Amino acid sequence: MGAKVSTVVSSGSATSRRGPPTDYAGPAAGRERRLDIHVFVSAGGDLATGRAWERCVWREARVLIAECPAPHLASSIESALRTVAANVARDRGWQGMGTVAFSLDDRSGVFRVIDAEAQAHPETMAAADYEPVAAHALEVRIDGCGDRRLPCTRLLVCGATRGEVLRRAYRALSELPGPAGVDRAFLMNRIASRAFCSGMTGTRLDQAVG
Repeated sequence: MGAKVSTVVSSGSATSRRGPPTDYAGPAAGRERRLDIHVFVSAGGDLATGRAWERCVWREARVLIAECPAPHLASSIESALRTVAANVARDRGWQGMGTVAFSLDDRSGVFRVIDAEAQAHPETMAAADYEPVAAHALEVRIDGCGDRRLPCTRLLVCGATRGEVLRRAYRALSELPGPAGVDRAFLMNRIASRAFCSGMTGTRLDQAVG
């Protein structure tokens, strides 16, 4: 399955790079995946892109579970995402770190840029320092996820394999102090579900688990 680009956000407006017509409206129902590529540009102009982080579970604009590397993502698609993210960073003249977010049609491989945001970053870091800290990572956001007025706690779990990370994340959530609450039960249910363990994410996961 080849990767195809629909639209790419540049410093001015959305600009067609290559691939299908720019009137592509997005993934069909039940096929959407959301992916983030982090980009770091050093003061000397060196540029590095990280592995794809997937927003495995989200509600509106709030990401509840994110995972890196994205499960079952073809290497050709990830490579294309990283290339586009690097182009966006160069087009916008980023320095430091930024994130380019994509919407991907899980079946066709067509994707489009949906957001691009630069962030402040220590000038002492070099592009070579921007590397994953482990083979696999899972970030879970709890407590404030269901109520925008409450702070959101982030739990980052790393490990050598995806299975190890899922077990650690489930155990960490179960052992957190304080009352269990609806948010924590929901997240534990998602992580322990057969669909999520098999690598299903995004809207397909919501349809499978309910």
